[in-house]
Amino acid sequence: MANAGRWTAGLAVLALAAGGCALGTGDDRRRAEELAAKQFPGQLTVVTARNLFPETSGSEVVFALSGDPDTVVRLRVDAEAGTCERQPCERKLAEAVDKGRSLGTAWRHLATAFQRCGHPIIAANWPLNEVWIEAAPTNANVRALLADVGECVQEWAKVRDGRGGLSVNLVEPAVAGKRPRGEPGQPTLLRMTESKLLAALSEKSRFIAGYAVPEDPSEPPEATARIFRPFAERQAFDKKVQDAVAGWLRANRPGASVGRVVGVWRLVPGTVDRQSGHVLFCEGQPEGEVCHGDQVVAVTVDPQGNPVGRLQVIENVRDEKGTLRLPDDADGEQGTG
Repeated sequence: MANAGRWTAGLAVLALAAGGCALGTGDDRRRAEELAAKQFPGQLTVVTARNLFPETSGSEVVFALSGDPDTVVRLRVDAEAGTCERQPCERKLAEAVDKGRSLGTAWRHLATAFQRCGHPIIAANWPLNEVWIEAAPTNANVRALLADVGECVQEWAKVRDGRGGLSVNLVEPAVAGKRPRGEPGQPTLLRMTESKLLAALSEKSRFIAGYAVPEDPSEPPEATARIFRPFAERQAFDKKVQDAVAGWLRANRPGASVGRVVGVWRLVPGTVDRQSGHVLFCEGQPEGEVCHGDQVVAVTVDPQGNPVGRLQVIENVRDEKGTLRLPDDADGEQGTG
């Protein structure tokens, strides 16, 4: 055992030696500060620097922009190689500043729209196509709440750059109240996209509303809703659904074997406790083979995965190329799975 310990320690030392300066950010940070002082004197201040794990060299250096409390500038620097993302650093820094300013403006448009309509944003992802707000949807208020948040999205759509929709995560007040707030004085966009914050808001199941924004911003955006579950909860949910459908198939389609849970699981409109989706199944499947399935059972379930209401078989859900095509909703509109 002692030899094994010495061998493990030896490997650790070799790993540290092989990593060289990749284990620290000092050289990369200094290089970034030199670039900033030369190209943007007095405008950029380093806020953080981190290794680019699992890469073996280089760091991501994050700057605050003088006179702009929201914007951050991100630059990937490899001082040892003398490059930034394998390109000349002067060019990449200029591009990073332009991108940072553009994203800062986009953030202000987005944050202002939600603030004005009474749903301030408490977190966002870096591309700014997903945000988190504090809300507690119930069967009694969900229609009105989705419409209310839709007005925020519509207000944002009038001033946004480009196209695309927006996902809005509705976080229970008890969870939102315990979220980390970030370091005081850091740029707003850095605090709102911080990984610890997003992780804390993702520990529990949450309601997500997806808004498809029309080309004409005067039209209200269409909303669909689903529940996000952390990995362990999602596995338990899927298993409960599969087991229930397998039991139903044994009684109604003898010889059929259940496949995986598929489809875009959506909340039944006007509810927060009824989801509809699909489970693949096969008939005449040789024992031991994986069921890919060209038929599904459409099912509506409660939050624990227990079926409620009637189960329905839908056949021929794959096209001639084998692509899975599933009904999006009870009306039978088609979507690609």
